[in-house]
Amino acid sequence: MVGGAVGPEFPPLSYGQKKPGPFSGQQNASSSSTFTNFPTFFLVKRISTIDESFHSVSPFLVEKAITSSIGDVKSTKKLRSGDLLVEVQSRKQSEQIVKLKKFSNIPITVSPHATLNSSKGVITCG
Repeated sequence: MVGGAVGPEFPPLSYGQKKPGPFSGQQNASSSSTFTNFPTFFLVKRISTIDESFHSVSPFLVEKAITSSIGDVKSTKKLRSGDLLVEVQSRKQSEQIVKLKKFSNIPITVSPHATLNSSKGVITCG
């Protein structure tokens, strides 16, 4: 050690070849071309004659019912309206959740979410 430097000396690190990546605002064509062609967000509503919602249903019961019928999902959220928003992971789960008619003994309807399954934007040239 020279000049009063304290501590071990490390050889210069080499991390291999530098990979050219996209600059800010750019995307690789391969990563942007993976599209999901199935709905991933679903609205689950409770069928009831007296306007019952999922506010009074145990979240543990809901999770158990979803997991037992279609498997582990990406996310489940309770909306202010009392309905459930379920995000699925695969096409198979998407096909299975639409066919559901009951959670345990609770009658339900399942439909793809009207706005979350699409994107809207402006494409400009130049």
